[in-house]
Amino acid sequence: MGHFIFSPFYVYAYSFGELLVLSLYQMAKAEGPSFEGKYLELLTLGGSKSPENLMAIVGVDLKDENFWRGGFAAMEALVTEFERLWAEQKSA
Repeated sequence: MGHFIFSPFYVYAYSFGELLVLSLYQMAKAEGPSFEGKYLELLTLGGSKSPENLMAIVGVDLKDENFWRGGFAAMEALVTEFERLWAEQKSA
């Protein structure tokens, strides 16, 4: 837990990564099988390029608000599902 205290502003990467992967997941669902090759290429490059150049491989401009909206929509769906399940559990 030290990284929360001794490395200020480090943990933003968790939120960024989660939103990024949720947004990519929305793209993958929309594009279907054609997304796989681009995604595998992205993974094989690891951290060898800048985030902007890595995301360009899958056709993403990190400054494009619409890309990020896909991730927020996925997160909202998860929260909505949690709230529904919680309400069911409380009424059971």
